[in-house]
Amino acid sequence: MNTKKVIATLLLVIGVFYAEAQQTPEQKKMMEKAKRLQDSMMNSPLFKSMMQQIEESNSKQEAEEKKRKTAEKKTLQKNTNQDDWYWKNGMETTTVSKNNKLPNWEGGAADISLKYRDGRKPNYLKIGTILADGNIIFNFPKDVKTSLSFKKTPAFYTPFFDIREMSSLQFTNADVGYTSSTGLAIIRDGQLLGNLTIGNSVRVTKNLLYQGLLDSGDEGYLLYWAYAADNFSLNADENWEGNVQRQGSNTIEVKTNVNYNLNFKKGWNLVKAEVIGNYKLQHERGYEVTWFKNHKHTIINALPNDAKYFFRAIPQY
Repeated sequence: MNTKKVIATLLLVIGVFYAEAQQTPEQKKMMEKAKRLQDSMMNSPLFKSMMQQIEESNSKQEAEEKKRKTAEKKTLQKNTNQDDWYWKNGMETTTVSKNNKLPNWEGGAADISLKYRDGRKPNYLKIGTILADGNIIFNFPKDVKTSLSFKKTPAFYTPFFDIREMSSLQFTNADVGYTSSTGLAIIRDGQLLGNLTIGNSVRVTKNLLYQGLLDSGDEGYLLYWAYAADNFSLNADENWEGNVQRQGSNTIEVKTNVNYNLNFKKGWNLVKAEVIGNYKLQHERGYEVTWFKNHKHTIINALPNDAKYFFRAIPQY
């Protein structure tokens, strides 16, 4: 760019000679002298070398800009493909509700059921219905038989496995029976159509259901219901610091916090599991890879305004 300015200045000076030249013999001589100066400069090896450098510099800048735009496009495409994975993964497809209704619902009237275990046997407790038009209605039973408790089932202290040291968990009335499930089964005539999760993010409502995705830093929340036979509480506040890595990513040092502040009341409780903040990991293939900073678990009184239902259909045979 500096070379261009020098050339432009020289040409401007020569242009001034032309512009100010009149028809007097002396000024004609000045014009001729200026023209010879211009011709001499334009044909000089130095000028030609400068012009070549400018062209090479411009070509290099254009190539770098093209390369940058191509890389941005590829990264955008990769991230888009990642998001597509959450909406359509293999034979599983996801539909999100609008105004408490699943659009283009073709499953007919179906039960919304909470899957739980009575010992080793899986059971389904109906807590609502998806109407034939896709509208979602909940009707929670008042009395629920419970056989699980935190005292009896230490392996199921939480629906998630984000606490590293179980000794950091504190309970009151740990022997109280409870029933809970982070995902809801959609059943019609005894056939499982798919699963329903509730939250504000297609990514978070799936990440928190799988151990391999639990540490992802996609921000948002998942909601689920838990029935308690009586009042009890589960509390924890765990800070952890260490190096983390995902397959194909660099290794970074993180500081994470997992906080449980769950004071259950007798009856049905709405639990919010929230991911707040994240770390970015550089991936060798340009994928968007994150690690969470904070997990926060609380009980809330009602569905937030931005909460949606995510139905993940499974193939029918």
